[in-house]
Amino acid sequence: MPNNRRTPGLFTKTEPPVSDERVEEFFARNAWITIEFLEETKRVWSKAYGREVSDSEAVEILSNVKRLAEVLMEVQKG
Repeated sequence: MPNNRRTPGLFTKTEPPVSDERVEEFFARNAWITIEFLEETKRVWSKAYGREVSDSEAVEILSNVKRLAEVLMEVQKG
């Protein structure tokens, strides 16, 4: 699916991006993302993008990085 909105992640048909309204729900299910971690992600990626990154975009970035790490660990296991 083309992504013309300049958002950070890849969307799938089964998992829509986290909307601003769903951020708190997401935190409840994903305790590994702390407020401090979210704020640091927003700071780093806002600088990289040259614009303010929203909470939902930061959550999506963190989720995608986690999924990438999981895939890389599975590949390494062989």
